[in-house]
Amino acid sequence: MEYQASSPDEVALVKFAESLDMRLVERDQNTITIENAAKSPEHYEILANFPFSSDTKRMGIVIKHKSSGRLIFYLKGAETVMKSKVKPNQRVVIDESCDNLANEGLRTLVISQKLLSPEFYQEWSRKYEVAKADLNDRERLVQNCIEELEQDMELLGVTGVEDRLQDKVAEVIESLRNAGIQVWMLTGDKVETATCIAISAGFKRRTQPIFYMRDMVDIAEAERKIEEFSRKSTNVILMIDG
Repeated sequence: MEYQASSPDEVALVKFAESLDMRLVERDQNTITIENAAKSPEHYEILANFPFSSDTKRMGIVIKHKSSGRLIFYLKGAETVMKSKVKPNQRVVIDESCDNLANEGLRTLVISQKLLSPEFYQEWSRKYEVAKADLNDRERLVQNCIEELEQDMELLGVTGVEDRLQDKVAEVIESLRNAGIQVWMLTGDKVETATCIAISAGFKRRTQPIFYMRDMVDIAEAERKIEEFSRKSTNVILMIDG
């Protein structure tokens, strides 16, 4: 079976579930059907869906298990935003797990869930519909409703997905640099992940040291250091965090 998704993360997670004998049978705008490890179908109704965006860096879905009536809210996203969503005593686990995976060059994703009572969901759904119908401040009101739902999440786990480079990436970058073209890498990944990718893509040579700039508040000072390092770009690798 072949899967299609907007992100390689989603395909990797579905394939991993399939390796555990959990198979996605059908998915449309309103329902999800899964075949569990006991080969029994499980049917879910999609009640609300919050797509991923570059601003929120997370995505969520509220579903209802048809046979039991359970209401579950699943939320997954980047470590930086998910840490504040889960329970405080689970945040250390996120830090340690994401750092370990990032050191291996993997792109990390934090997954959480929250069981909802019918009463809570009915009240929340009413406020959510009112927010969506507002003509003056819809975006802010909708986001406030979603953030209310995202509080006190239960951590399910942290995943690490490999971003495989396309063929001959290192060779192409080396050719560009040999032609006198200065190449920069811009990424939203963790510094540890970016470092591994820089090495595998051929940005860093064996003789090149790596310098890290972290928590630069003074923009003028940051620009001065970037200019200073760029003049030595053949000798050093500069990693900017934040």
